[in-house]
Amino acid sequence: MNVDNRSLFEQNESQEMTWESKHIRFFLSLPGLGRARVRRIIEMNPDVYSWDRESVMNQIGLERLADSLPQDIPELADLDDSEVVNFTETRFPVNLKRMEKDGPLLLWYRGNLNIEKSLAVVGSRDMTEETSSIVESFIRKASDRDYSIVSGLALGVDTKAHICALENNAKTIAILPSPLDNILPTSNRGLAGEIVEQGGLLLSEYEPGTVDSPSNNNYLMRNRLQAGMSDAVFIAQSGIPGGTMTTANHAIDNRKTLIVYAPKTESEKYKGNRYLTDEISKLNLDGVLKLTKKQKEDILSKNEKFADYSFTNDEEIDLVLDRLI
Repeated sequence: MNVDNRSLFEQNESQEMTWESKHIRFFLSLPGLGRARVRRIIEMNPDVYSWDRESVMNQIGLERLADSLPQDIPELADLDDSEVVNFTETRFPVNLKRMEKDGPLLLWYRGNLNIEKSLAVVGSRDMTEETSSIVESFIRKASDRDYSIVSGLALGVDTKAHICALENNAKTIAILPSPLDNILPTSNRGLAGEIVEQGGLLLSEYEPGTVDSPSNNNYLMRNRLQAGMSDAVFIAQSGIPGGTMTTANHAIDNRKTLIVYAPKTESEKYKGNRYLTDEISKLNLDGVLKLTKKQKEDILSKNEKFADYSFTNDEEIDLVLDRLI
């Protein structure tokens, strides 16, 4: 039997999608739905103007959320499509549309959406000189191969990654934990402007005017988009615990190639790096990464390490990047 493994959205692409960003924003605001349910509603009902509340409840088993679903689609104000893009549009970043877990539906942006072939470079805010040097080398070599660089505009490795990309005339994408009208940290607002001026991109899931002070969850959600936006994820420096390890987790969830720097030192600042490059059979798989039982079984049966590639020096960076082509 032939099984069509495409998402319902991809299977229905020949149908006219009448959902606009304003409709998606409205549904995301309804209690109890969330991104996954809203996406499924849209995939199974491409024409929002044929909305049938009872039919949707029956299709998706949402009887218990009946109070959350509207009887009719209300009149909604249009959103400026020069600032917001939704997952039903062809200009939506392809890698984010293909995310296997918890993909975004609506993004506010500034800059160039037409960026392909990208690598995420992530790591600790407390960046060492060793890490700084290896990030410079990695991005110089990645830029020579026409990769764009994705990071999160945070202090430390993220800032270094964006600056190195700009210095090497590469496009860079900053994914934010806050709205575009509240770029954080404030010390990097000038850098954000340079990113856009040089043909790069700022992305946020948060509508302007909605987040004054990002919660820890905002940063964790930002990390999943860094992994999702990229073709591969490079972990430059990570301790345990650390937010960088959540990005590694999202890379595994979305089957992204995971590249990890294998440090020359035994510093605790690289404890996450060592965890990702050690033999899996020797690791405790509980507590560091959030893995399902099936993921653990698959990883133990197929992989020797979490990292698909690792390197310790400049020469090895070339070998790793050449294998990605």
